[in-house]
Amino acid sequence: MSRSAEALAEVLGQAPQVTKTTTPPRTASTAPTKVAFEDLGLHSPILASLRAAFPNVKHPTETQAKFIPAILSGKDVLLKDETGSGKSFGIVLALLNKPRMSSQEKGGGKRSVTRHITSLVLVPHRDLAHQLFHWIQRMVSMTQPPPDISSVAQVLVRDGGTHLTQGLETLRQTPPHVLISTPQAIFDVYKEDPEALQLPHLSSVVVDEVDYLIETVPRKDPARSFRKATVKAQRKLLAHPGVTRQLLDVIFAKRKEINERRKDEPGAVQYRRRTEIAENPYTDGLPQLILSSATLRSHLNNYLFEESGWLNKDNLLKVKGTKPQPVLHEKQGSTATELYPLDGLGGTGISHSVLLVSEDGIENIAGAVAPSSSVFEAQNLQSIDPQALFTSSTEPEPVENDPELAAKYEGTSTPFNPNAMEAIATAFALDVPSVALLALPSTSPVQRAVYELREMGINAHALDLLTGEKGRSHLMRGDGSGEENPTLLVSTLATTRGLDLPELTHVFILGIPDGPKVTGKTVDAYVHLAGRVGRFGRGGKVITVVEKEADVEEGEAGERRGVVSQGSKMQRILKTLNLQPVSFVHFD
Repeated sequence: MSRSAEALAEVLGQAPQVTKTTTPPRTASTAPTKVAFEDLGLHSPILASLRAAFPNVKHPTETQAKFIPAILSGKDVLLKDETGSGKSFGIVLALLNKPRMSSQEKGGGKRSVTRHITSLVLVPHRDLAHQLFHWIQRMVSMTQPPPDISSVAQVLVRDGGTHLTQGLETLRQTPPHVLISTPQAIFDVYKEDPEALQLPHLSSVVVDEVDYLIETVPRKDPARSFRKATVKAQRKLLAHPGVTRQLLDVIFAKRKEINERRKDEPGAVQYRRRTEIAENPYTDGLPQLILSSATLRSHLNNYLFEESGWLNKDNLLKVKGTKPQPVLHEKQGSTATELYPLDGLGGTGISHSVLLVSEDGIENIAGAVAPSSSVFEAQNLQSIDPQALFTSSTEPEPVENDPELAAKYEGTSTPFNPNAMEAIATAFALDVPSVALLALPSTSPVQRAVYELREMGINAHALDLLTGEKGRSHLMRGDGSGEENPTLLVSTLATTRGLDLPELTHVFILGIPDGPKVTGKTVDAYVHLAGRVGRFGRGGKVITVVEKEADVEEGEAGERRGVVSQGSKMQRILKTLNLQPVSFVHFD
């Protein structure tokens, strides 16, 4: 084994750890202006593998520079930052760098080393679990000879029950350094064989997309009419707390007891204890807890910090990313010079368009402004008449439906608005150079949408990161090269959160995200979907397609509040995020 391979193997637990440093890594505040990964305390073999696997990752993001040293020093971390700021990728790097948890047993005059699971990472869906695994696998493969990947990282998801057969057996035989799983799969394994998870030996527990995995009820004004509905939701949550809550209650049961006893503790005692912990960050025998999301509402933040009892508030870092200042540019077609924010969340160059569909055609939402020229110049787009796309004179490259899809759906009624699906197909064909994502409502049949889009000649696939054609080949590529036959990946909000597909230039959203009512949860859903483009400062487009006809909106208690159009709901969402809708030029 080469020297670099041996070093990486030691860090990842392939060789016994001889020594264990107790010196906290250098913090970002003492690093040069241009922070390097070396300044964060990461081991050189990890960095060598990082640069070989992902040569485009040159420097840590501002957020990574804050939380990576905290994770390495054993702090709990409550992390909130923009989508695309490298939260999940940075967490993976830090976890790989953590010393491997192990114990020694003496028998027959010899000592044997038993390695344990060091970090447990909980994610909301299968594809995100496999994306994190893919990052680790890619880094490990850069070492020659590479360590056994199953000893470095494993994935447990509910995939036909294999997590309780093959997955559980592999876990028993070869405990990984990092275990990535959905909460339900872990809970199944815990009920089947709790010893296999080695929970008492964990060093770190990560909950990615925490606002999705841990539900809380927004606090309402007691004087409002929907107070009864809020109280009902709170009681329901107490009776059925959710799998992630139950898991964290088990893992951090001792900490919950400690925090309960310390509620009325004098401030001087708290200060003395925190000073001691700061001097020796490895004194806490319980695992550190890392909670991360791009959206963290105040009611969830308060629950995590004040009520859950899971966090070690004496040794905690709260990281809130700094939202970049909006870039201003001139509004086109104006007689006077008028400046307004560059399209996109956080001024990252993302345009947000809303298309209204009806039997009469497709139109942009009222108030949409002309796009900045830079968004279109980058893609060298050509104006095409939308009406010509599906006429008999065109001969698009045929995309055949799978026989199974055709047999299942041919001749059956569609659950989708045909006008909306045609608008998405048209916009995709006119504007997408390589890869786009279509996000459907949570309960929508993905395969049915794929079938209908293929019937219209669109190269559509259900998002699936386990196969190259349908998603995995797009992970961390981002080379910007177009494809002869652009791909539309089809998914739902629940299975897209946290994914990093840098090739994406467009996200299409069908309907009000997490609708039909507009709430804080709806706004957060839009933020997460829009965040699939514009990763690490790249540009992109978000096109939401809604019906022009008005809906009847109901209040919390079921009372009729009036007729509200989906277009006006989207206006509320964009206004809440301080975003200006941009005209999608093909439908002017």
